[in-house]
Amino acid sequence: MKNKKAFTLAEVLITLGIIGVIAAMTLPTLVQKQQEKATVTALKKFYSTISQAYLFAINEKGTVDNWGFTTGKAKELLTTIKPYLNFIKYCEVGEKCHPAENVVFRNGTTYINEIFNPINEARVSAILSDGSIIGAYLQSPDCSIVYGNNKALSNVCGEYMIDINGGKKPNQYGKDIFIFNITKYGIIPNGTENYTFNKYNFNDGCLNKTSEGFGCTAWVIYNENTDYLKCDYLAWNGMKKCK
Repeated sequence: MKNKKAFTLAEVLITLGIIGVIAAMTLPTLVQKQQEKATVTALKKFYSTISQAYLFAINEKGTVDNWGFTTGKAKELLTTIKPYLNFIKYCEVGEKCHPAENVVFRNGTTYINEIFNPINEARVSAILSDGSIIGAYLQSPDCSIVYGNNKALSNVCGEYMIDINGGKKPNQYGKDIFIFNITKYGIIPNGTENYTFNKYNFNDGCLNKTSEGFGCTAWVIYNENTDYLKCDYLAWNGMKKCK
């Protein structure tokens, strides 16, 4: 009978070493893809939720410009949709819904976290039941701001901001913080092709790594990736993913 060949300790260690090297090379990519998938799923979920709440609200209260806005006060942007969302906590001036003192722009600079911890009446915020945090900012009580070349973006009232993972880091625009415009004709994710305002369009407001990152929302929802963080040749009418 032939003796079965056993692996030596050296061979086992070499094999384990190879497996370790392969794991070290592939694990970061797998983790990144999983994080990206979680970002896409959470952002699309919020878009669906806020859009439905908006529709319920206008069916009951009329179009956004009839929600009773007062110049410089954003309260109605959240209180009007509150019956259709599950708030854990609601925050006005001086109250904190977010643990971070600052948020981070796409370009890496920091700014006081007034979007989720309101410092004036033009902003309010709330913690939702899934742990995400919503902020609201009133820009025009009569919804007359023009940010783009279609009907909705010619009638902008303000913004909804969302931190999809609550107070967890990185608290950065384009990674876990995203902006939607509230208009008389619907909720619009920032960065669609129709935006002409440079801070909110995709090229100037997201793809450009020196930007604040205000124009990334639509790209994530419709193209289901955050590849703008990895390459700079993406376009709505061109490449949708990095090579």
